[in-house]
Amino acid sequence: MQPRAEYDVVVAGSGAGGLGAALAAAEAGLAVAVLEKDRLIGGGTALSAGGLWAGCNHLQRAAGLADSRQAVLEYLNFVGGGSSEPAHVEAFVDHAPVALEHFERCGVKTQLVLEFPDHYYPVAPGSVERGRTLEAQPISIHELGDWGSKVRDSHIDPHRVSVAEFLASGGLVNKKGRDPALLAEREAKGIRTCGAALVVQLLKANLARGTAVFTSLGIDRLIGDGGVSGVRTSDGGEIRARRGVVLATGGWEGDATIARTFEGLPGLRSAFPKAVSGDAWRLAADHGAATAIIRNNLALILGFMVPPKRAGQEPEFRHSQVRECACPHNIIVNADGKRFSDEGYFPDTSAALREYDVWRRRFRNLPAYLIFDSQYVENFAFAGGAAGAAPPEWVTRAASLPELARELGISPEGLEGSVNRFNGFVREGIDRDFNRGGKKWKQAKPEAIKTGSALNRALGTIEKAPFYGVEMVPAPVVPSGGLRTNASARVMSVRGAPIAGLYAAGNAAAHLEFGMGYQAGISLMSALTFGYLCVQHMKRGEGP
Repeated sequence: MQPRAEYDVVVAGSGAGGLGAALAAAEAGLAVAVLEKDRLIGGGTALSAGGLWAGCNHLQRAAGLADSRQAVLEYLNFVGGGSSEPAHVEAFVDHAPVALEHFERCGVKTQLVLEFPDHYYPVAPGSVERGRTLEAQPISIHELGDWGSKVRDSHIDPHRVSVAEFLASGGLVNKKGRDPALLAEREAKGIRTCGAALVVQLLKANLARGTAVFTSLGIDRLIGDGGVSGVRTSDGGEIRARRGVVLATGGWEGDATIARTFEGLPGLRSAFPKAVSGDAWRLAADHGAATAIIRNNLALILGFMVPPKRAGQEPEFRHSQVRECACPHNIIVNADGKRFSDEGYFPDTSAALREYDVWRRRFRNLPAYLIFDSQYVENFAFAGGAAGAAPPEWVTRAASLPELARELGISPEGLEGSVNRFNGFVREGIDRDFNRGGKKWKQAKPEAIKTGSALNRALGTIEKAPFYGVEMVPAPVVPSGGLRTNASARVMSVRGAPIAGLYAAGNAAAHLEFGMGYQAGISLMSALTFGYLCVQHMKRGEGP
């Protein structure tokens, strides 16, 4: 099928922002085309945990959980750290629950994740214990018919358990706590959970409303004088957009030049599919779009690239700090063999990664290395494998810590000293250097982890050979900026005026609603919210 010459709305990208905007437009009776340059649907959303964060939401109210607009504002202002903008914060706070309920009426079914507190900043003003985090309900790809095979799926951490389920079972890598029969049943039925479930739910609702979806079709440039009136596609065609074009192609991390310019860290990698490569920024820049940069972005996680298992698959980034580091028997060190943060709390590490040694002319804590021992291997999954399975061959291993250090290029004396010091903390039950496990934050239920320190389940000795190590690289969960938009998701020009007919949602836009901080589920909820808001603006016509 070929696109028509004209639609009301043309959407670039098929993650939460793109499919959300398309669904809002289709529900409003507008003719919509979604153009995805990749061969698969879902973008980074499909590889994510799929959490959605919204205060004062309808499921929270139905469960009798208290919340207030003022509390949500206070919490987000704390998260923003002075880098958010009031109009964006208020737009998100006021419209996230509205958008969530709107999409629910369209058939996108969600459920509360009661195991999830405001877990990054639980002691912040406005924090509540439960009710702001949701996720899409599990759904089968078979409900999409032929489209089911076109939804992206992970090859390193199959999304067959929900967020609520993996938290209850002890975390993403505590696979011993999962029900093998349930997993096998879900695999046989094509059940998707987490981010993939959100994509399936949104795609199903779009297809039911006649949204035209095209894969392997990108945008070469935006067309229009004094504004945007359509797109020129990668196959040379032109499509007019009567109401507007929505850029929801993700961030710029996949373009090494743009990422180096705006992110500024050596060795940075993208946590998203290869197709997520800065398209929105390049396309909009041709029309004078402004860029907004968020300094000291804390949405940065250390991890490593996992090679594909089959031909045709892409390497995937493993968010190790919310997976492996949520369990005991591991630490992260720099090239001097020194720990530099609470490994299990990635915002702590994010700040430390930017420390620069002016005398040695290098970043103090990059490169970084994950170090673990056989106790970890015996009890937890590594890189999506089975608990007890030997790590893949690309993981460095050695019979002793000094030998491992030499293999990795780490100071042997530094590593051995750090491990001995850490093991002493484990026996004491208190990490006196970085308070690992002592924060009011968790990725796993401590009681579900049956190894490590009885006094602090986040801590476990590193003493059983063989020892393992892998170099870790930083990857943004959310880029440190993007297109500047206003509170209606309109892309702004460098002269400070909205560009007619052009909108951006998701990681294509700078996240001025939560600034330098981060909260699990907020980026996907932002994508849905501002995708919804851009359509509300289209329906009203031109204006602020």
